[in-house]
Amino acid sequence: MSHTASHVVIGASRGIGNDLAKQLFEQNAGGTIVGTMRKADESVLPKGVQIESLDMTKQSSVDSCAAKFGAIDTLIVNAAMGSPDTMLGSDASLLSSYLETNVVGTHRAVLAFLPALRKGKKKQIILLSSTSGSCDLQRNEPSGFQGPYSVSKTATNSLGIQYHNELKDEGFTVLLIHPGWVATDMGKQINDGRGAKTTQQSASDILKILSNLKPEQSGSYLRETGEPLNW
Repeated sequence: MSHTASHVVIGASRGIGNDLAKQLFEQNAGGTIVGTMRKADESVLPKGVQIESLDMTKQSSVDSCAAKFGAIDTLIVNAAMGSPDTMLGSDASLLSSYLETNVVGTHRAVLAFLPALRKGKKKQIILLSSTSGSCDLQRNEPSGFQGPYSVSKTATNSLGIQYHNELKDEGFTVLLIHPGWVATDMGKQINDGRGAKTTQQSASDILKILSNLKPEQSGSYLRETGEPLNW
């Protein structure tokens, strides 16, 4: 039996994705709010949020989850791996792991959920990116995670642009959002997280952008403040 969902948040077990699912539910966003995680754990999200198992590195897991939905308005892809690895300190295997999770995994999820998104009303694909994916910022103001994480996020940005180009005529809105420097497990690896915003604040900022999102904004790369980022 297929279901209709207003929002599917991939990577909702903790951090920003967890707070996105919670706040969408609290805001009564309409329809069913779905949070996915590699191992379903009902204790991490409010009762009423539909929890599904999904491992972005496994095709069968992604397909099994996506097949449960007949229509989806908004897909938010949040799951990613990241550590302060340097490029020259990373062998080919580590780089492959970053690309498999952050790029191939994202594409795997978007393709699997695309039939349901095509039947949704809003047709929104939201990819959580990073300033680490900006070649301009990495060249001039290197900050955050660099190395293979940066490479994977630059590729994620390119994915988003290709989705925009290929889906805009169908009425899709594709957006890339940098969530800010956030006190997640990843963010705390930089300066012990001192000065970082909370996951709750980051999720709130992202949802403010989504609440006013217009189709003509498709293909944009934004900070959590709504400010455009250089590619």
